[in-house]
Amino acid sequence: MLTILLRKVSIDKEFSIVQVGQFQSYSPQVSYGGLQAPTLNPYGAGSFNPSSGMNMLSMMFSLMQSLAQLSQGWGSFGGGGFGGQQPVDYASMHFPNLQSYNPNGTSTGYGGGGTGGTGAALPRPSDPQEFASYIQAQIAGGALQGNTSVAQRDAIPGSRFGQVQDPTMWQASLARNYAYQFAAQAVGANPLSAQGLQQGMQSFSQMKPEAQLFMQVASVFKGDLLGGPGFYDNAGLKSLLESRGLQQFINDPQVGKTDVQTIGAITAAINSGQLSLNDVINSGTISDLNRYQNVINYVSGGGFAGDLRNYDTVPV
Repeated sequence: MLTILLRKVSIDKEFSIVQVGQFQSYSPQVSYGGLQAPTLNPYGAGSFNPSSGMNMLSMMFSLMQSLAQLSQGWGSFGGGGFGGQQPVDYASMHFPNLQSYNPNGTSTGYGGGGTGGTGAALPRPSDPQEFASYIQAQIAGGALQGNTSVAQRDAIPGSRFGQVQDPTMWQASLARNYAYQFAAQAVGANPLSAQGLQQGMQSFSQMKPEAQLFMQVASVFKGDLLGGPGFYDNAGLKSLLESRGLQQFINDPQVGKTDVQTIGAITAAINSGQLSLNDVINSGTISDLNRYQNVINYVSGGGFAGDLRNYDTVPV
């Protein structure tokens, strides 16, 4: 008998705990008002509304994922089953133009390294206080305790991150810093220090184009841009690494639990050429493939870089 957990909701005083299938998020309540500085959790869900279309789609996605896993189990029962039938290639189904995201690579689609580009280079921040300001706000939001909220009021006064009021620009800067944290984790630097983000920024441009694309897409997907947030099944991503014999990338006890450590491990595996973005898409660990495609288009088409350039020109 197959039992499928579609949703579980529990709300306490400070945090909304949302679980849809394998995707769980812990997030503080968010509010906006007038000219109030942005205060939000860019990497977690807002309040849960069982009747909302987004949550219904997420539950349908979870159901489809569970049925697909059951089908794969039947297919492999007794060894090979169904004449060696291949698993469904969700990447090809949802992303028919895969090669356009790595146009100059040596392989098709997301399949490997090569020298291709991500479509648009990630601009580096022009404010020397950017990383310190972001880290200060993130730590004030409880990052050392595993929380992920970031409030602009906690940033360094006078820094661009602490004063930009345009929500799209601010969200873009938030995502860029998050991408540099993934890179820092991937190369063994401290992702919760300004120095570590500096190392992440330096390492980012040296990584394979596919790894660069993955980090940018992951950082935007987890945030509120383009109708977010979205969620990865971190435990499922750890299982993906284990299933490929890539335990060497599970070098942090938080891999499979927290976003930075898990996405950083996947980034390192992709950069090594032993895993691909295609593998991640097909793993069933992404909560919304339609939005994921929109995020890929936003990054590869230059929209993300454009918003960051606008942010970097705001006077400080």
